[in-house]
Amino acid sequence: MPTVLITLTTFTVVTVLVLSLYYTVTAESVVTQRVRKLTGGPGPAAPPRAARAGRPGLLRQLLAGVGKYGLGGDRSLPQRLSVAGMRAPTAPALFLGVRTVLSVGPALLFLVSRVSSGRPLGQSLVLAALIWAGGHLLANLWLRRRARARVRHITSALPDALDLMVVCLEAGLGLNSTIGKVGEERSTMHDALGQEFAQVALELRSGRSREEALRALGTRNGVDDLKALVGLVIQSDRLGASMARTLRTHADLLRTKRRQRAEEAARKLPIKMLFPLAVFILPALFVVTTGPALLKLGELAALMRKG
Repeated sequence: MPTVLITLTTFTVVTVLVLSLYYTVTAESVVTQRVRKLTGGPGPAAPPRAARAGRPGLLRQLLAGVGKYGLGGDRSLPQRLSVAGMRAPTAPALFLGVRTVLSVGPALLFLVSRVSSGRPLGQSLVLAALIWAGGHLLANLWLRRRARARVRHITSALPDALDLMVVCLEAGLGLNSTIGKVGEERSTMHDALGQEFAQVALELRSGRSREEALRALGTRNGVDDLKALVGLVIQSDRLGASMARTLRTHADLLRTKRRQRAEEAARKLPIKMLFPLAVFILPALFVVTTGPALLKLGELAALMRKG
């Protein structure tokens, strides 16, 4: 009975994967659907080379297809992916697919191997559930670490970007041109903040209002300093204050906060070093310093017993 149950479970999972791959590969693109809706006839038979190059690969399509049937997708997942820098339309489905494969795949292989070898079913199910939970938590932990690293990078790079904005404003550029210039200069260095400014400049050129573009900048990144900057820029723009002076003052404030964070991290360092010092270094020092004395005491004790 356990072997039949595991066989049926494996067959179901493999069938779902194959069907997901089939429907994902054979599905029409959004462009083809829009062309068919506008013209009333069939879409283009062969898409251009640029459109084919822009499509995701087969592995990405397979993982996204698996992610459509994956569990654990909540409403906060797109926001967390946005903070981590993954904003493609298929990013939530792709992440759910990767997490499902990393959690269900090893657990299923472990369960099948143990049951086929005649191990107890209850113990095998418990261990497989632990493996599934471990893969699930590892995927979430990776996403959280990526988001935190990106937030730290943007927070650290923000004062320097504000200094560049002040220079551009004092040189006579407008605020929109300044945002575009900073985004152009910093995005060439593969800087996350520069890419965000470049996106804001693109939204401004496409006709979006400055306030909406700036508020979207603060919302999609989840950086508190960036949200404060957006609110300050919007308020200064409404009141007609000097933008260069405002940004210079805010840059000094952010630089002070960055120095305070560095000092706080330096003060926490001795406490963080206490555990590895007590576990890895102090035992070795104890062995080196007291080892010869203990050996001598052992030899003296042996001589005294003989005498």
